[in-house]
Amino acid sequence: MENTSRIKLNKKSFLSDIKINVDTFIHIFCFLSVLFIGADLLGVNVGVNLRFDQVLLFVFALLLTVKGKYRFTFNIWIILFALFPLVSIFSAVSIKRGILFYFSIAYNIIFLFYGFASYVRTYGLAKFIKILRKTCYVQFVLFLLQYFLKIVLNYEFSFLPTYGSYMGIPRFRLWFYEPSYLANYMVFWFSISFYMYLIEKDKNYFKDIVFCALMLILTTSTTGFLGIALVIGIIYIIWLLKSITIKKLIFPVVIFILMVIAYYVFNDIFEVFIGRLFNSSLDEASGGRITGWTETFKVFKENPLFGVGPGNYGLYLGEDAGYVPSNVTLELMATLGIFSTLAFYALTLRLIVKSIKIYKREKNSETKLLVACAIGLLIFTVILQVNQGYLRLYHWMFFGIMEGGILKYKWSILKKK
Repeated sequence: MENTSRIKLNKKSFLSDIKINVDTFIHIFCFLSVLFIGADLLGVNVGVNLRFDQVLLFVFALLLTVKGKYRFTFNIWIILFALFPLVSIFSAVSIKRGILFYFSIAYNIIFLFYGFASYVRTYGLAKFIKILRKTCYVQFVLFLLQYFLKIVLNYEFSFLPTYGSYMGIPRFRLWFYEPSYLANYMVFWFSISFYMYLIEKDKNYFKDIVFCALMLILTTSTTGFLGIALVIGIIYIIWLLKSITIKKLIFPVVIFILMVIAYYVFNDIFEVFIGRLFNSSLDEASGGRITGWTETFKVFKENPLFGVGPGNYGLYLGEDAGYVPSNVTLELMATLGIFSTLAFYALTLRLIVKSIKIYKREKNSETKLLVACAIGLLIFTVILQVNQGYLRLYHWMFFGIMEGGILKYKWSILKKK
C-alpha cells in the first residue's frame, strides 16, 4: 500500500516537472519568435522562402498545443478575412499563385493571431510585454553593433547587412527587409513606451523611449521620423485632455529642445531624410510611391469586389510576380477586394475599441498595457500606409496579443461570477 502511494506521488511529481519544462520552453520560444519576428533576411529557399522566424513560430504554437493552451476562439472578422480571399483566388490571373499566397494568410491567422492570443490569454499581457521589451533591448544592442562596425571599421556581418547608402549616408535595417520595415516595427514599441511613461507615469519606460528613438533616427527612414512625430503628437494630446498644467504646457518646449539637439548630432541624416520632404516633390520624397497609388487604385476599380487575387498584382499588370503595390490599404483593395479590406480594418477597429472600453471599466496593470497597445496599433496602422504588406508577421502578432488581452479580461470576469 505504501509503495503504491509512493508510485502515485512520484508520477505526480514527474508530471509536475514536465509541466514546468513545457512552460519554460513556451516562454523561451515566445522570446525567440518575437526577437526574430521581422527577420526577413534570415531564411532558406526550399521552393519558397522559408524564414527562420516562421519555424520558431510553428514550434511556439506546437508547445502551446502540448500544454493544452492553444485555442481557436470565435472572431467574426477573422473568419470573414479567412473566407473572402478564398473567393479572390478564383478571380486570380494565376490560381496556383493565389493558392500558395493564401497559405500565408492562413499561416498568419493560425500561428500569429491565435498563437499569441493563446499565449497572452494563458500568461497575461504583462508577461508578454516583459518579453517584448527584452527582445527590443537585444535588437538595440545588435543595431548599435551593426552601426559601430560599419561607421568605424567599415565592416558588416553577412547576416546583418546594411541597406546600402543614400547620398553618402549608410542605411541600417538590422535583419529587416529594409529600413522602413524596421521603423514600422519600432513605432509600436515607441508608442507603448511613450504612453506608459507619460500617461501611466511608469518611469521604467524612459530607457525604452531613448533606445527606440535612437533606433528610429538611425534607421534613416523618413517613416521613422514621421512615426516619432505622430507618437509624440497623439500621446501629448491624450495627456493634455486629462488636465492642463504648466508642466504639460512646457512639455512641447522640452521636446523641441531635444529635437534641436538631435538635429545637430545627426545633421546629415535630418538634412537628407527629412529635408527631402521639403526639397523635392512629395512623390519624389516617397520614392515614387504616390504615383504607384494611382495605378493600384485603377486596378481596384477594375476588380472592386474580390480583387485580382492574393499575390497576383504584378502578374495582372504583366510585371514580375514580386511587383507589389506601395500602400497596404490599396494592396488589400486591389488584390483581395473591398470585402476583405473591410474585414481587415473592422478587426483592427474592434481590437482598439474593445481595449479602450475594457480600460475604462477597470484600470489595472493589464488593462493599462492593453490600452497602450491599442494606441500603438492605431499609430502603427497609420504609419504603415506609406508602405505595403498586410501579412507582416509582427502586425499579426500585434493583433494576437490584443485579442489575447481581451479574452483574458473576459475570462477573469467569468471566473469572478
